[in-house]
Amino acid sequence: MYAMTVQSRRWAAVSLVLVGLGSQATAQAQELVRVQDYPGLGNLMLRVAIAHKLCEKQGIKCESRTIPAAPLGMQTLLAGDLEVSFGPPEVVAQAAARGADIRILGNGARGSIFFVAAGNHLDTPNAAKGYPTVMQDFKGKKVGVTARGSGAEFQFIDLLKGAGMSAADVTLVAVGAPNTALPALSNKQVDAVMAFEPMGGFCEVLKACRVVVDPRKGEGPPELLAVAGAGSVLVVRNDYIQKKPQALAGFVAAMKETEVFMQNPANHDAVLKVAQDSFKIDLPRGGEVVAAVLKTTLTSYRFAMDPKAVQAAADYLLANKQLDKPLDTRRLIHTP
Repeated sequence: MYAMTVQSRRWAAVSLVLVGLGSQATAQAQELVRVQDYPGLGNLMLRVAIAHKLCEKQGIKCESRTIPAAPLGMQTLLAGDLEVSFGPPEVVAQAAARGADIRILGNGARGSIFFVAAGNHLDTPNAAKGYPTVMQDFKGKKVGVTARGSGAEFQFIDLLKGAGMSAADVTLVAVGAPNTALPALSNKQVDAVMAFEPMGGFCEVLKACRVVVDPRKGEGPPELLAVAGAGSVLVVRNDYIQKKPQALAGFVAAMKETEVFMQNPANHDAVLKVAQDSFKIDLPRGGEVVAAVLKTTLTSYRFAMDPKAVQAAADYLLANKQLDKPLDTRRLIHTP
């Protein structure tokens, strides 16, 4: 009996070792996929996928890398220090036109993400007239954009051109993401910003500013509104597609499942929890800001992308002389 007990213990020990080795092998088998995120709500689909282990379900490990500007994210991607960048199609088109061998997987956010918010100190007598007349109120003013050469800058210039103006009519200033753009606006370092959420939440809840032009609501020139459908896209290098097809397929599957999860009304509280847990606003009513932003943007979190919207982005860059020759964006779309 004693001998059998000892033998049983030996087999149990062996089993534990084997289980441990199996777990280690599984962990090692999970390919790391580093994905660009931003301050604020940022890449919320990614955060939901991570929080609910939807990447692990596909045999990969998704990791958020905060990079506050799309051009810098693209540079990091091309340098090999990121597997997936996340930003406006304008930045993708610029990179592709310069020879970057990249492919678009789908959306991180489908709708337009940028809008114009004016500081409380700025008089906007034409605001009631709406776009394009309100753009006259920015003549000679300082306007903040996330970064020079960013999608925010391109789109603000397009708003100006749609109003018969040009970039020479304003002074463009890099102010970063909303967490740094808000102080710049509040301290009158800039008069307005071309920003993304939660700037709208700051305006609505904290009354720190006011949104005066909102392409998300159909305000702006037709060529800019045509970009809706590819508001902020997920991009990989083409060599990554060739070298890591299983990891890529796993990431795409995780994003598709995340879309379904987020668009299910039954999961609203779970999505809000991820948003509030990952984005702490150390201000009075900060939780209300996050809730207001999610209410505004939730329907936009869809992976499915409209290829025509990507082409529209390249076309208006060409029209605005931001590209020196036409770009056929069909070659940029990854088709499994």
